[in-house]
Amino acid sequence: MPVEGGGRDSGSGARDVPTILGFTWSDNPGVIAGSRSQAEEGTAGQCRWRAPLRRCQTARMIDDLPASLAARHPTPDDHPRVLAVLDHWWGGMKGEAGALERALLLPRLYFQHFGSTSFLVEYPDGELAAFLVGFLSQTESDTAYIHFVGVDPALHGQGIGGALYRAFFALVRAQGRRYVHCVTSPENTVSRNFHARLGFAASDPLPDYDGPGLARVAFSISLTDEPTRPSRRLRLLDGALSLEHHLESREPDDDHWLALVRAPEGLTVIRTADSSVPVQDRWVALYDADPDHGLDAPGLLAAVLTPLARAAVPVFTASTYHADLVLVPEESRSPALDALRSAGFEIC
Repeated sequence: MPVEGGGRDSGSGARDVPTILGFTWSDNPGVIAGSRSQAEEGTAGQCRWRAPLRRCQTARMIDDLPASLAARHPTPDDHPRVLAVLDHWWGGMKGEAGALERALLLPRLYFQHFGSTSFLVEYPDGELAAFLVGFLSQTESDTAYIHFVGVDPALHGQGIGGALYRAFFALVRAQGRRYVHCVTSPENTVSRNFHARLGFAASDPLPDYDGPGLARVAFSISLTDEPTRPSRRLRLLDGALSLEHHLESREPDDDHWLALVRAPEGLTVIRTADSSVPVQDRWVALYDADPDHGLDAPGLLAAVLTPLARAAVPVFTASTYHADLVLVPEESRSPALDALRSAGFEIC
């Protein structure tokens, strides 16, 4: 249940093989197309052939994943790993009934028979970061289906789900599929908003779609036109800011402030920095250029803070109902903006 040219063989007898979005097809039963790390780690990234000329596809990379994550096709051994994260990643949605429903929706057969059209994303230490389970329809020759997608909540808002969908689109389009279908629960508003942003058309809730009491919203998208990729934009506010801490909670007498954060230990005032503020105490602020996501889109603040943390840039944040204000030291402005641009943000 969803929530987001040519190449050449290496070695002797090199020949052209099709490559799409970093995926390489190989029909040589003695060669596993894949990354160096997959080859060194053994069977984790391998595929097995049961006939000499059977094709097997190994995901070398997905171009728009963060550089620290690696993608491959899943194997049956990955089945228990995926089941183990479902409750946590879905936040316990619908309690015990929801946990049972999710487990029953993802039996081992998907990892046995649909590995070549599914993806698994891992952190550098091998821990599971995301997955997508999909397949080619056997009854509709122009259609593919995305059955189940999950992303670690710590990575929400970083485009992982969208990257997996675009990779699946490219894979099935190359096999002549023109449409992709999927469904989600009516109460899963995060998933419904995600599919809308990717351009899916949605049905009204369909009662008893998957059985008595199991309503679903059905999605479909045409691959005739290349799906557009939604951009995430951050606005760099003019001027520099300063932070003040007041032990008392009384609001400032003037109105030259941008935000007030009240807490038990006092009041933090974010205001425009004048010329008397030392360079080391000056901050610049970033704000969502399209602050319309509300409170039902988790992980958006983490999407900004994660690349800044990796670049060792200190931050101070203040949240509003619609977006988050992120402050970085003025002295760290250049590395902060470089880190955010590398993570796929547009700075305006």
